[in-house]
Amino acid sequence: MVLRVKFYSLLILGLFAFNLNAQENSIIKGLLLDEKMKSPLPYANVAILNRSGGTITNEIGNFSIDFSNLNKEDSLTFLFIGYKTKNISISDFKANPTIYLEEEIFNLAETFVFAEEKNPEQIIKKVLQNEDKNYQKINKKNQVFIRSKYVSDIQYFKIKFKKSSFAKLDEKVTKLIESKIPNHSVSYSDFLGDLYFSNKSSDTLKVLPIKMVSLKEKDLADFKQLESMFEKMFKNTREKEYWKVKSGIIGSKIDIEEETSDSLRKDKTPKFHSKYYRNGIQKRLNKLITDKKDWEFLHATNKYKYSLIGGTRFNGENVYIIDFEPDKNGKYIGRAYISMETYALVKADYEYAPGKTGTNINMLGIGYTKNMFSNSVSYEKENGKYKLKYYSQKNGEKSSIDRNVSLLKKKTRFFFDKKLNEIKIRLNVSVNSTSSKEYLVLSEKEISSKTYQNKKQPKYIKVIYVDQFDDKLWKGYSTIEPTKQMREYKKQDL
Repeated sequence: MVLRVKFYSLLILGLFAFNLNAQENSIIKGLLLDEKMKSPLPYANVAILNRSGGTITNEIGNFSIDFSNLNKEDSLTFLFIGYKTKNISISDFKANPTIYLEEEIFNLAETFVFAEEKNPEQIIKKVLQNEDKNYQKINKKNQVFIRSKYVSDIQYFKIKFKKSSFAKLDEKVTKLIESKIPNHSVSYSDFLGDLYFSNKSSDTLKVLPIKMVSLKEKDLADFKQLESMFEKMFKNTREKEYWKVKSGIIGSKIDIEEETSDSLRKDKTPKFHSKYYRNGIQKRLNKLITDKKDWEFLHATNKYKYSLIGGTRFNGENVYIIDFEPDKNGKYIGRAYISMETYALVKADYEYAPGKTGTNINMLGIGYTKNMFSNSVSYEKENGKYKLKYYSQKNGEKSSIDRNVSLLKKKTRFFFDKKLNEIKIRLNVSVNSTSSKEYLVLSEKEISSKTYQNKKQPKYIKVIYVDQFDDKLWKGYSTIEPTKQMREYKKQDL
């Protein structure tokens, strides 16, 4: 396990977000609801009829449309699987921006004649059997919008100083850290960029950012001084020397960057390494459908009960609607939409079933419980193949540690590595956190291998830090409409 973080970020939870307040006259905000239940329809497609462009509803059904380049004769079309598609003229939408869709689920027995009764578990199994055929890897360019959210609440935080052989790391420093840690922190960040994918087994993704927005951190003089001190310590690491974090018999080396980090660079433009952002995207996308834990209802069908609810039409094809819930040791409850012709998973929405949790560890002073999880994914069929349209995942965790922790500087030797310096503390922390990632594909285009090879991923991603969400930063771009909480959030001084 490799750790790559500044020292203070090991202790401070990220505190940057953005919040939108400004409104443009050309922007209309709408709400998409279920006609019967009046409940929001999240991540529905909102397209402009016979034109390019459009958007998607957010997690609570809100969306916004820039109509500055549209005519009164233009229309919006609302598409959500399991519901009848509706077209609304721009003038009607302006008059009433709340749109209702009618559910469309038909009885399979009344609509189709099958040679044998359909078994929902067998239909689910065919998703993986046809995975390679339906979701082929190609060289492509995707323009994407990615929203990240993170909220943490520290329930308890205590540092007890034990010993230190570092000149500047003493009990006073540990007390400073303890007093400055924020109990509540919220982070929002938005990313717009082009992702270049290769169908090769290695070097399969390059990230070319267009714009990234986060909350601006207020200056914390004490922490900046502390950060600078640790960065200088790490920078002065000589050949055959390395750093390690250790707790009991558990230890992890710290990966020290060769380059000077942001606070020490002469160029003060806020940046961070694009390779780490790319790795996070790649890891998440590689798990789609294939991960046996997150997609257990596909990989371990013996753990679930499946119900064939009926059928619907979406994007020109007939689709099975299958609900699932735990039978034996299953974790999830949800609904899957599967093509009747190709057995591709077109859409899925699911979460932990009541009373279920994920990883649960409580031993040797370390506690961790994954107590919330939800997944939502949608694919669109084009030219006989399925491409990702959006993906959203939410996680909730409760973590705690009550152990001795050491930061060591060591030197490599033939038999036993020599300890040069050490600071040791007793760390007692309990944190509740929630995080989410929304991934919206705005466009997709097939490219050649040569085009992929010629693209160069920049070393850094520049970040625009703001105190509040500002619509002007995203004028002319397609994004996911921020929630009310995001719009109202404003970074406070600590």
